[in-house]
Amino acid sequence: MATYLHVAPALALAVVIGPQRVPWPWWLVGALVAVAPDADMLLVRWHIDVYGGTYGHRGFTHSLGMAALLACAAWLVARARPKQRARSGWIAAYISLCLLSHPLLDGVINRGICSAWLWPLHGERLCLPWRPVPMAGVPLFGAERLGRELLWLGTPLLCVSALGWGLRRLIMAGCPAEPKRRETERHPRHRHP
Repeated sequence: MATYLHVAPALALAVVIGPQRVPWPWWLVGALVAVAPDADMLLVRWHIDVYGGTYGHRGFTHSLGMAALLACAAWLVARARPKQRARSGWIAAYISLCLLSHPLLDGVINRGICSAWLWPLHGERLCLPWRPVPMAGVPLFGAERLGRELLWLGTPLLCVSALGWGLRRLIMAGCPAEPKRRETERHPRHRHP
């Protein structure tokens, strides 16, 4: 499990997408959603399920099903707000990707159990075929853990967000800006018959 950087993909994705599509308050929601799947440890602690069970660690909270549920909830909330209605699809996709970043980061680390990606269809644990981040034998907390996460996860995310931000800026520079309407068009005068 990535201890320190689970919030990083949500922030990197927000930088790439930009505030025009996903307003900044949703960035905070996305950051919380990216960290929240590890709250499943409470279910283990409270003896609701065992560590490797469907409702245990890396179970249903680390799944495509949970990402879809949260995307639907975000879409409904955004649709209920007039200023966000037009961006509700972007917001829902952003929240879904923020949640999915969590099991993806867990999946590339070469320690720990696999995630129940396909819940609710089934609770089988599926591992990614490539787990390149060397964390076996590294303590869960501490400077060594932070250093490896910054090197193996933080550096690529920083590069991707910088590249995405630059591409977004280039694309926006190439698109003509919406022409400003004259003041009379925005507030037409009332004519009396």
